[in-house]
Amino acid sequence: MGVPISFLDKYNPDQFEILGASESEGKGFSHGIWDSTSGVAQPLLHGERKYKRLFIRYRM
Repeated sequence: MGVPISFLDKYNPDQFEILGASESEGKGFSHGIWDSTSGVAQPLLHGERKYKRLFIRYRM
C-alpha cells in the first residue's frame, strides 16, 4: 500500500513493514520504479511528478 510520508508519525513497526519509497536516491530502495534517465525513482502521472509515498505491508 502507498501512504504519505506523514505516516511515519503514526508508524508502528509491529504492525507495518516499510518496503520502499516512491522517490528515492537509491535504486535498491525504490522497488521497480527506478528511472535511469533521471537517476531517481519518481512516480509520474500524465508527465507530472507526484508526492512521495512510502510502500508498506501489514504484518500478520
